[in-house]
Amino acid sequence: KKVKLHSNDLTTVTATATATPLESEYKDLQPSIDENLKIIFIGFNPGVESSLQQHHYAHFTNLFWKLFNQSKILLKVLLASNVSIKDKMKEDSLLRDLIISSSNIYSTQVKAENDFDLVKYGIGFTDLILRCTRSAQELTHLEKLENVPRLIKELSFAKPKFVVIVGKGIWEFIVLYITKILGIKKLKLEKTIFDWGLQENVTNESYKCVLKKLKDLCGYDCKVYVFPNTSGLVASVKFEDKLKLWNELSNEI
Repeated sequence: KKVKLHSNDLTTVTATATATPLESEYKDLQPSIDENLKIIFIGFNPGVESSLQQHHYAHFTNLFWKLFNQSKILLKVLLASNVSIKDKMKEDSLLRDLIISSSNIYSTQVKAENDFDLVKYGIGFTDLILRCTRSAQELTHLEKLENVPRLIKELSFAKPKFVVIVGKGIWEFIVLYITKILGIKKLKLEKTIFDWGLQENVTNESYKCVLKKLKDLCGYDCKVYVFPNTSGLVASVKFEDKLKLWNELSNEI
């Protein structure tokens, strides 16, 4: 079941690029969010396969669900809600499909087709831009920037404790948008300023201001994580290193 947002403003898509046959043929992929989420994952925009299937991270080469399952995100979210997984599985047929139990050791087999179902457990999904393209390079600079306010509205509505941005490029546009609001110099997220994972305990004063302003705009305090893109086309970070970051997040939930 797809969760409808409570405000049409939240689903407004700003598309400044000229429409192409691809955009006309493939549907936007709507967010899966609700109030008081535990965690939300933010991608760049849906690719062709995600648009066709109408599910997030749907391409078979995308590592998202492999990382999601191996880091036990769903299990940690359930435990954080003070529920007994064993008891919950007895009353929830979906969990019986998603969770594997072997000698009281649990693992999960969540797939892209389950993304909209996860919202009832406090796990949400959205993208910086909701329209489909073959690659993020087809999105214009202005379109990326103009969609940040919509994304912030979604965060303000859902109030997830953990905000997970799947791709540094997404975070760079959020940071750029906020620096413009603050009227400060464009902030380059170089190694001296930025590192993967939790964006906390930063030393750069401008970066501190950006993080504080984001939380002010969202209207609540959240933990922001930035992870490498999980697309199979992005191989600059090894799977083991990606999984380490995901495990660090999982351990904090």
